[in-house]
Amino acid sequence: MKLRSFFLAFFLTLVILAGMNLVLGFFLGKADEARIESERQKDKITSLSEDLVISSQWATRFARGYVATKDPRRQRWHSQIAGILDGKIARPRDYGVEYWDLVSSGLAPEPDLKAEGFSLEDQFLQLNLTVEEFNLLKKAEALFAKMAATERLAMHAANGEFDDGTGAFSKRGKPDAVMADRLLYSDSYVKDNGELAKLVHDFTDKVKARYQKILEAQEKYATQLVRLNVYVAAGFFAIILACVLFLRSQFMARTRRLMAAVKKISGGDLGAEIDIGGKDEIAELAQAVGSMAGNLKTAFEKLEERVIVSEQTAVELNNERLRSEKLLHNILPATIAQRLRGGEEVIAEVYPEVTVFFSDIVGFTDLSARLGPHETVSLLNALFEKFDELVEKHGVEKIKTIGDSYMVVGGVPNRDPLHCQHVAEFALEAIGFVREFSTSYPFPVEMRMGIHTGTVAAGVLGKKKFSYDLWGDVVNVASRFESSSMVDRIHVSEAVRVRLADDFVFQDAGTVDLKGKGVTASYYLLGKKKDLSGVVEFRKQQAPREADADR
Repeated sequence: MKLRSFFLAFFLTLVILAGMNLVLGFFLGKADEARIESERQKDKITSLSEDLVISSQWATRFARGYVATKDPRRQRWHSQIAGILDGKIARPRDYGVEYWDLVSSGLAPEPDLKAEGFSLEDQFLQLNLTVEEFNLLKKAEALFAKMAATERLAMHAANGEFDDGTGAFSKRGKPDAVMADRLLYSDSYVKDNGELAKLVHDFTDKVKARYQKILEAQEKYATQLVRLNVYVAAGFFAIILACVLFLRSQFMARTRRLMAAVKKISGGDLGAEIDIGGKDEIAELAQAVGSMAGNLKTAFEKLEERVIVSEQTAVELNNERLRSEKLLHNILPATIAQRLRGGEEVIAEVYPEVTVFFSDIVGFTDLSARLGPHETVSLLNALFEKFDELVEKHGVEKIKTIGDSYMVVGGVPNRDPLHCQHVAEFALEAIGFVREFSTSYPFPVEMRMGIHTGTVAAGVLGKKKFSYDLWGDVVNVASRFESSSMVDRIHVSEAVRVRLADDFVFQDAGTVDLKGKGVTASYYLLGKKKDLSGVVEFRKQQAPREADADR
């Protein structure tokens, strides 16, 4: 009776622990399903928000392309973009950043106009959004609608179709390409475009931050379940071990083999076999030990999977940190980025002596209209990648590019007594590259360049999106020298000529009327004196151009 009572209590305990193990396994499965669903919702929301940015960007390109080329496909594609967002047209299966590239190049079919889908707003409403996130989305959709209306107005104006006051473009007139360009390149339109991108970026950040907290909580909950399951399995094992020790004194011969198997399990061999036959209590105990070992093995495997996931997450976080640092170095000078990471909140300084360089492509608007968006980007990449190499070679700092304009400064943020010489050497090598590049390009590529020296203020602007910029009279004067330069020439001020006269050759360029400063002398930088033969040859080549300009 005593042994029977012992076995009864033992098996009741095993049943309770086994039940706890099953319950924990059930909740662990539910936790894993919840994590997968959270990941799916986060990915769906971010994918849909990207659709809005992609649609806005391509709608702008198609509208501008239609105004420039009158290609009816671009007007049709523009309407299809709006139809996809409104749900009047089903979203293509592989809709993404490359989709319209494939359509415009004939490598993918246009959207199926007969298939209706769900509007972007309806799709978002099916997902788990907060009120703040939904408000950001509504603002972004309103901005997109405003921009789309401007784009339709511009395309109709290019066709000579104007609003008759009812919202229909039935009023006919002379095609007004100037009005269309003004609408599509206005400051308000560009600002709306940037604001739309910022709203979507803020929306995506909020969604990611919220789901990051959700996923961390779910991960923590799942880890706690696994840990509790291990404790239950360990208790299960401890009870069995106590029972075995008791039975050893009662059934020495059969329990010896069971004990050997248990030792293997306790030593880490959770796959050890327990070969004890029969239908009595010892055989049932052997089966329970085997089941316990299997459960414990499963629990440890799950725990190891969680550890691997945690390690992978740590690696991904580190990679993300490195990517963020690399991105920060791409938009800010290295010393400035280091100061920001060091905790400085306001970075602004005055530099008494620096040299500012500007350049832009002559006739860029017409050239870009002839090339189209992709070829235009390829052209700018080919030029500016070389300029970026020359920036590093000559130790100057690239400030920014705006369209076809490229801005460089010497002596900022690292003060350099030879800033003017370094900028001049950069400019000479850059103009030489442009001339050589133009000889092999299907269309003439010509640039104007301007340089001025003086005092500027420089600092970091923005809190979320950083930019390092210069301001001051020197920047405006350098830009004025660039805009008043002859084609393929480097137009410099008297201040630049004075600093470089010992080592460089200049040509008198007459005077320039600067707003607020009056008339001032200007010069063309031709080259270094040690390269005098090359300068003479350049003057011979420029003589016919200057004669044509005089006529």
